[in-house]
Amino acid sequence: MSGLAEDLDAIAAAGGYDDTDAVVEEAVRELLRRRPELRLSLAVEKYRADAVSLNRAAELAGVSAEAFRDELADRGIDRDAGFLSDSKRDDRLETFTE
Repeated sequence: MSGLAEDLDAIAAAGGYDDTDAVVEEAVRELLRRRPELRLSLAVEKYRADAVSLNRAAELAGVSAEAFRDELADRGIDRDAGFLSDSKRDDRLETFTE
């Protein structure tokens, strides 16, 4: 029985990809192109996890920053207004100095 890993290896070899990561990357890109609602949800999750800024999340979602703010409000997600607590600010500063 063929598993996903074997299928990815076969696609990579047959399709001229460098590796299976390249296959997965293209597959995800195509999935997000075909299903824009997933693209928006991905951007929301990245924003919620503090992985991207609001502007970057909006860019990833393919919407304006204002539309993305509206989407966050519709989903009941509070926006960080840019003010950090002392401990959170110190934590972020530490990541820059490491």
